[in-house]
Amino acid sequence: MIYRNTYNLIRAKIDEIQEAIKQNSKDIKRAADFGDLKENAEYHAAKENQVLLHDKLRRYEQFLHNEVVEPHEIDLQHVGFGTRVTYHDGQRDVTIAVAGSAEYELDLYDNICTTQSPLARQILGKQIGEKFTVTLPGGQKTLTIKEIQRLE
Repeated sequence: MIYRNTYNLIRAKIDEIQEAIKQNSKDIKRAADFGDLKENAEYHAAKENQVLLHDKLRRYEQFLHNEVVEPHEIDLQHVGFGTRVTYHDGQRDVTIAVAGSAEYELDLYDNICTTQSPLARQILGKQIGEKFTVTLPGGQKTLTIKEIQRLE
């Protein structure tokens, strides 16, 4: 899943990367015109940048194949994709953003937790006021859901 706002942001980033690839192609040609490619630092730097740009483009394009979720489709009765959840862990309140790998990759939210993470998989579907135990690498904790909001 991918949030509509994230989808739009990724489309814009793909456009930027495609422009950077066009410029990179010009940089490679210009650097190649300097001659001897074995010892041409500008050429090698431009070729390395070409690989990075194409890898980034492929990674972002993969996100576009995910189901797009509109903000109004987010269920605020249960913890799920597109929610900001506050829970109490027995000592303090903690707020996390439950989102997908695209949102995580772009670092769009503070304290983001992807839906595939161990914590998110154990709290998905929980409701406000629900008390439950989760098992995490640091051991077991009892949590209580205090608030569920839509990610903005």
